[in-house]
Amino acid sequence: MVYPYLLAPQTLYECVGDVPNVAFPCAALYDQPTDRIAIYYGGADTVTALAFCKMDEILDWLKANTE
Repeated sequence: MVYPYLLAPQTLYECVGDVPNVAFPCAALYDQPTDRIAIYYGGADTVTALAFCKMDEILDWLKANTE
């Protein structure tokens, strides 16, 4: 089975730094009333960033992109 990436380096601060071209998740928080996920992640081993998404969007994307 092939698993797609949920998070990949794209922006300058994720692609240039101590370890280039790396985006690695550190923690995720789920807020059930809003169905929102907050994902804390490191970019290029230089910065800490925060991304937001909705649980149903993640599940739909995974179903569509997993073999």
